[in-house]
Amino acid sequence: MSENIQQLSEILQTAIKVEINGYETFKKFAISTADEHGKNMFERLAADEIEHKQILETQLKRLKESGHWHPVIIPKSKVENLLPAIREKQKRTKGQSGLGEVDALKTALDLEKKAAAFFREKAEEVDDPEAKASFLRLAEWEDSHFELIQAELDHINNTGVWFGIPEFRMDGVF
Repeated sequence: MSENIQQLSEILQTAIKVEINGYETFKKFAISTADEHGKNMFERLAADEIEHKQILETQLKRLKESGHWHPVIIPKSKVENLLPAIREKQKRTKGQSGLGEVDALKTALDLEKKAAAFFREKAEEVDDPEAKASFLRLAEWEDSHFELIQAELDHINNTGVWFGIPEFRMDGVF
């Protein structure tokens, strides 16, 4: 196995472990979260992690069988597709969710931030343009998870900010 293929194989194996860890963490949070909205969010994130893992496993198998990276289309995740609707809903609604979720959400934020950074770092390390593009696309998926989790955290904390958009301005203009 060439050095480049070995490097890509090791990156994929590590990435698969990252996704498994994300899945297990989100499933644990889904089980322990009382708020239905929060529970559903963690379930959706866990499902996305499984989808990421399957993409990575397929790529690893192809890489080992053929000795080269295969172009892969990584579609928009359900989270990415839902973000505009969630943004609109959260602008219209206020309220408190279970404050016990805050620690889980902060942990989830950290997990997604690290996963996105991992994929960006690996994109910089590889020479294959298709592999680079795949890793950058996976980083975008993780970014959308981060955005969703941050919005939920802002909603729980009633910060007046949803997806980076302030609900009000200090000058009183809405």
